[in-house]
Amino acid sequence: MDTFLIAGAMLLAYAGMIILYYRLRSQERQKKISKLMMDGVMSLRRGVYDKAATYFKIAYEYSEEINDHQHMADALYNMGLVCKEQGDNDNAVYFFHEASKLYEGVEDYNGKDKAHSALDSLKQ
Repeated sequence: MDTFLIAGAMLLAYAGMIILYYRLRSQERQKKISKLMMDGVMSLRRGVYDKAATYFKIAYEYSEEINDHQHMADALYNMGLVCKEQGDNDNAVYFFHEASKLYEGVEDYNGKDKAHSALDSLKQ
């Protein structure tokens, strides 16, 4: 009987360590995504569009790996802004539309409105 209790306790401790590991790993990813997004926004503001697009692409990929739909939407929206600044309206429309769908999925209606406003500005 004691052997089963000890084995059960060890199994619970092991499971707890695995959960802690993945939680810490996810938090590290979140920090990295936030830094990539900030670097992308700064590059966009400076007019270094290729660099900004790279930051947003990597942020999107990291967000996708951990199913962080909010950051995925933000990355797509910002990629749309990069395309818009470069005069690539077809891709800008695509990115704004995809961002809008993700914003709606996470119930970020301010983000959805922001993406729709960006789409409307392209039609003018």
